[in-house]
Amino acid sequence: MINIQKYNLQVVKEKGGRYDLSRTIRSAAAARDVFIEVLNLDKRSEEVFAMITLDVKSKITGVFEVSVGSLSGALVTPREVFKRAILTNSKALIFAHNHPSGEPEPSADDISITKKLVKSGKILNIDVFDHLILGDNNFVSLKSEGYID
Repeated sequence: MINIQKYNLQVVKEKGGRYDLSRTIRSAAAARDVFIEVLNLDKRSEEVFAMITLDVKSKITGVFEVSVGSLSGALVTPREVFKRAILTNSKALIFAHNHPSGEPEPSADDISITKKLVKSGKILNIDVFDHLILGDNNFVSLKSEGYID
């Protein structure tokens, strides 16, 4: 006879707050506002990678801080990102991270991880709508820059 471990997966909701934001994301600017309002992503002194999960009607189902890094980078893997997406039954995702330097221009690493995440999402049938990079009072949308179809 063998011993088999049984598991149960669940998402544990943290304490939420009430925010004066639209529940439906229709633009990169609206997504940026969520990241700033909920996670203070524009004021962090270290690089933070975050995501918004969306349902089939583009309504927010969750906001996650996926990875906290150092002054110049945060480790991000498709495994950690899509674990959250699957557990919240997401149809689409919007990513964001900050550049503590204040300059939101995408690095080669930013573009590379975005392409990996888009490719992973296609396999799982989860759309990646955008990846925003926040700087000082401005941001760049990798979708608008042509890095996401």
